[in-house]
Amino acid sequence: MPTIIFKKGDIETKVEAASGETLLETANASGVKLFGGCSGAGVCGTCHVYIYPSFIDKIQKASDEEIDLLESLPNGNINSRLACQIVVSEELDGLTITIP
Repeated sequence: MPTIIFKKGDIETKVEAASGETLLETANASGVKLFGGCSGAGVCGTCHVYIYPSFIDKIQKASDEEIDLLESLPNGNINSRLACQIVVSEELDGLTITIP
């Protein structure tokens, strides 16, 4: 099982993630506070996270719709993604994400 590290402020939480789940599902299953207002449909932006640069090329590409939504967020940047749109795989072992 891959390990995912969630950082929010000074709190860092390492969790074991099941391949095939989204980062949003992983966070919620492990008690990490990450809100998903649209229940993972990728249309609200509430599960916005920052991906550490070393993992950007290891996750699946964002859809045009996700990119449009991320560009509309006031705190979005080049490392921004929606946690509901990233599916966990073994290749993401050690992935660190920051919750704004």
